[in-house]
Amino acid sequence: MSTTLALACLLAARLALGAAGGVAAQLGLALDAALAVAAFLRARAAGRGVADHRSRRAWWFQIAFPLAWLVAPAAWLAGLPPLVADAGRLAAVGLVACSWWFAARAGGTWSRVRLVIDGGIGVACAVVVGWHWLLAPAVARAGDGPEGVAAVAVPVATVGVIVLGAGMVLTEMRGRHRGRPLAYLAGLTVLMASDVAFALGLPTAWGVGWALYWWANRHYVGPSPRVRLVTTRGRLVYLPYTLILPATAVFAVDARAGDLAPPEVVGAAAVVLLLVARQHVTLIENDELVARLEATERILRHQATHDPLTGLPGRVLLLERLATLAAERTRGGGGPPVALAFLDLDSFKGVNDEHGHAAGDAVLVEVGRRLAATLPGLGEQAIAARLSGDEFAVLAVGDAALDPAAVRRTVIDAVERPVVVEGAPLPVAASVGVATSWDGVLDPSRLLRAADLAMYEVKRAAANAG
Repeated sequence: MSTTLALACLLAARLALGAAGGVAAQLGLALDAALAVAAFLRARAAGRGVADHRSRRAWWFQIAFPLAWLVAPAAWLAGLPPLVADAGRLAAVGLVACSWWFAARAGGTWSRVRLVIDGGIGVACAVVVGWHWLLAPAVARAGDGPEGVAAVAVPVATVGVIVLGAGMVLTEMRGRHRGRPLAYLAGLTVLMASDVAFALGLPTAWGVGWALYWWANRHYVGPSPRVRLVTTRGRLVYLPYTLILPATAVFAVDARAGDLAPPEVVGAAAVVLLLVARQHVTLIENDELVARLEATERILRHQATHDPLTGLPGRVLLLERLATLAAERTRGGGGPPVALAFLDLDSFKGVNDEHGHAAGDAVLVEVGRRLAATLPGLGEQAIAARLSGDEFAVLAVGDAALDPAAVRRTVIDAVERPVVVEGAPLPVAASVGVATSWDGVLDPSRLLRAADLAMYEVKRAAANAG
């Protein structure tokens, strides 16, 4: 509370001085500098507890921002060349831009590039809109040399940074998390307006801007949750056009009156080029989005159709393969013969009970690997699948399917070898039943059921024999 009261007193004193000249003007600059120092200290305290690496880098630039600006009042009060003060203010604007770059959590680098392009559009539009009634008088007052360039560059560059930040706030942040950054943007707007006022010889309010910056950082509680940036979001699509419409109107009026200045023409050309660049970046973003969606679709399909433990296809993919082969026969092409081996591991529950589920999982993974290794000899369209628990299936396609006994023996030979788990060999045995369909109609569900019944016949015969 005492810090807030002290800041309020400084701000009140600064506002009371107003546009006074002489010693009072110097005192006003000193108070502006004091408020900037307070903003620096508040930013340093707010950024101290940030753990996220990217946010920490953003805060480095936030903290350096008021320090760079302090070069300006120090140079003015010390009677140094005006270019020293201008360099400090331009450096401050650059630090803010870097801070926004790292604060943005857009989907990728191209998304942040698009935000920077939006800032460039803001700069170009500010030149077009403000040339005759703000910027040209500022240049006339400062002169045509470097000081005149700085009189335009500082406020116009600040407009670009404000647009960049506004784009990030509107597209990435949810409503209730926008308060602090909007207060920060308000402070930047006041600083920009004061730069214009300074160039025109009017009263400034830099202290108000720094007070807003201090207040914004006082309420910082850590990085806010972000909305993942989508290039089709309405606010994102139409944001630059809210800047272009007034610039277009001003350009049209000046062109009709024959009063176009070269900076306006350059600004309008820059807007067109930046819009083309923005569209190109948006297309790149869309291509990347499509690629991410396709990759996600592949992952989801793999997860839906494959067993997560063994990596083998599941029941869905096995039935899809059988449906494809059935469609070949329906089309009159004959289709290859198929043989489906259905196997169930014998006494697998005992492995889990005696050695633990981790050992049981290791056995299932090894069985899956062995079954997959048999596929090259069972036809190009052969597939091995885990159906559930300790049940597997192997589909032989083509000439290999014509000998179901050989298919059964291949599966048994692959499976019935001990699996070594943590140095202990665990015996593996399986009951295997085979069903075939060499020609005619192929019904995937019926074939799978027939193989299942054949497996139970084998298991029953083994039990009776025992």
